[in-house]
Amino acid sequence: MKKAAVIGFPVKHSWSPIIHNYWIKEHGILGEYKKIEVHPSDLKSLVISKKEQGFSGLNITIPHKEKATEICDELSESARVLQAVNLITFKNNIIYGDNTDGDGFVESFKEDFPDINLSSLRIGILGAGGAAKSIALSLSKENPKKIFVFNRNIDRAEKLLEKVNFHAAEPFHIDDINLKKLSFDLLINATPVGMAGMTDTNFINFKNIGGIEFFADIVYNPENTESMILARSQNIKTMGGLGMLLYQAVPSFESFFGVRPEVSNGLKQHILEHIRRVK
Repeated sequence: MKKAAVIGFPVKHSWSPIIHNYWIKEHGILGEYKKIEVHPSDLKSLVISKKEQGFSGLNITIPHKEKATEICDELSESARVLQAVNLITFKNNIIYGDNTDGDGFVESFKEDFPDINLSSLRIGILGAGGAAKSIALSLSKENPKKIFVFNRNIDRAEKLLEKVNFHAAEPFHIDDINLKKLSFDLLINATPVGMAGMTDTNFINFKNIGGIEFFADIVYNPENTESMILARSQNIKTMGGLGMLLYQAVPSFESFFGVRPEVSNGLKQHILEHIRRVK
């Protein structure tokens, strides 16, 4: 039996088992995927023990993504640049780390807007945390016209762009998001603002942002955030975070179970039903 798991602290919030076990059942695979809560001080011993127990690999969630890089024997280019890992696989006694978050966002955008070329866009990213870094790196490979990063701590935005090392990028303070002199085609909320249970609410005045045509939110619960609703009221096309959640899981499942799964309408409906049940 092939075995894999998602590890975090806490980990009860993770929906990875819902996704992976859907695919396991769909493909008739003899396998299991579960959640394992592990304290940061026990991270290394847990990873090594799962390798010795014959696990195919692990997904890594908060707060272990950066620490996990130190445990890996080898890192993918994206994991090395970001110094963050969300996927560990065990092959030939090697612990290999990868980061699939940003590519998951890009795949989701291309699915929702297949006629739009990212290289033609000026892109704004809200946030400078792990998700923002991964998205910025993956977007830089698409060679957009410009990337703007907005954060409350502008030093973090600057450090993010140093890591990504994209030639056409600029950091800004979050308060600058509503300046009329700035304009971009795609704005991405790469922060948890808008997530179910959070007290923070929308802080974007879409009327003041020039030229914006698309708004993407990485939050997937609720499926329609306050920011998405406000954007649509200004005739801005929107995309929620469900696609990113699903597409970042595709390479993980393929690494664990040897089958490349499809992000189908059936899977999306399965996840949406779960979102609606836990409201």
